Amino acid sequence: MTLPVSPDVDTILESCIETLRKVVVPEAQTEWARYSGELLIGSLEYARGLLDDDRNAGRREDLARAIDGIRASVERSEQAEWPAALSGDSPFVVASQLLVTAQNAPGPLAEEVKSALHPLLYAQLDAEMAHSMPLFIPFARNMSGVK
Repeated sequence: MTLPVSPDVDTILESCIETLRKVVVPEAQTEWARYSGELLIGSLEYARGLLDDDRNAGRREDLARAIDGIRASVERSEQAEWPAALSGDSPFVVASQLLVTAQNAPGPLAEEVKSALHPLLYAQLDAEMAHSMPLFIPFARNMSGVK
């Protein structure tokens, strides 16, 4: 007797996507049902991408390095809100606090902080938008009236 080998999660998701795409959505009777099915397909495709790797772990590490690169300048600031902005549970929280402080306390340090964080955060946002396209395509198609 052999032990059964369970399919991996990606295989299950791929099967669900294909069934929705080739069977369920084409036979859906209303536009709303087809649209909902397409959103399900997009959600499943997005979930498959999350199985590949923890994108947030890499983003967290990159952001922590960028914050470490400006930490000395921030800690030297005589304005109390700057060093206080370095406290937080995650690099995402710290980056947000630093950027809010930069907005509220303009000057050379604010420019240094924005120069260090903006390009990285924009790149991370662009990458996530690319990964999220399976979710946006049905939404855009529905909004534009393309069937």
